[in-house]
Amino acid sequence: MCLHGTNRSFRDWLIVGFWLWMTLFAVAAFAQPPKLQKQNEELVKLLEGGDPKSVREAAEAIQKAPPKERDELLPVTEAVKSALATTRDRAAERELRLALGRLAAAGVEDAAEWGFESMSVTHDAKTPPAVFEAHVKALEMVPGAAKELMIGNLDVALNFPDAEPKERQRLKEFVTLTAEGMRTRELAVFLNELLTGEDDLFVKIEAPIEMRLLACYQNVKADPPINADAVVQWLEKHPGGPVEVDIAAIETITKVGTTKEGAVAKLAERRLAKPADAIVVARSLVVGKIDRGLLPQVKAAIERHERAGSTVELRRVLEELRKL
Repeated sequence: MCLHGTNRSFRDWLIVGFWLWMTLFAVAAFAQPPKLQKQNEELVKLLEGGDPKSVREAAEAIQKAPPKERDELLPVTEAVKSALATTRDRAAERELRLALGRLAAAGVEDAAEWGFESMSVTHDAKTPPAVFEAHVKALEMVPGAAKELMIGNLDVALNFPDAEPKERQRLKEFVTLTAEGMRTRELAVFLNELLTGEDDLFVKIEAPIEMRLLACYQNVKADPPINADAVVQWLEKHPGGPVEVDIAAIETITKVGTTKEGAVAKLAERRLAKPADAIVVARSLVVGKIDRGLLPQVKAAIERHERAGSTVELRRVLEELRKL
């Protein structure tokens, strides 16, 4: 009996030992290897050192292989933020912004906002194109970040009562320039929210900026492709705006496409009712900015206006249409 009890205790000990070994193995497998921990510590030292070349090299290393563990991510992120706030070297700033984007994509919650706002408050005519491009690329690394942060800046520009006129305009220009630099689906996500969101911010923006933002849809490179349904929806909700904005919208719908059948013809018809607007539509068609399929509709409208009251402009644009 005594021997039987001893054997049983030994078996239990083996089982406990096995599971203890497995637990230690799992912890070791998922923990940061000592070599990687040391590398991350070295990156922090380089970032804190202030030497532009070392800072740039450290930022490039982070872009290639950001830390995987949260307790390593956070100190590296703070070091990148600190370096970005103090560096005066533009090449280093570019790499730091890209590194911050990678850290944001790796799961650091405030990294995308920190990077965006730091550019928002410092951007001016002297910002090098390469630095601004890095700001745009970093923003596009995090799904949904562009929509949230750019809408937020526009909300301040359009609705914040204490914002000075110059600052309002600067923020609108900053958001527009950022949108013009974007190429991914994140741009369409932002634009769709801007046009169809409950706050209806787009209608509060002046026509020249509206036209630039509408044109941004044409820059999106995505698979599957995007559509311009949000543009159609916005125009249906806001008829009677500046003709230039409607033309810009029609141009975008023509090039991007829409699931709403007959939308372009319907929108064009609205603008063809007045001679001056019809001339603008016709000239856009002549230079190839809107669908040539509208030619019969546009030519008929111009002929109708020319019969009702001929002018030099109407005759000239009608001749151009007849040559197509």
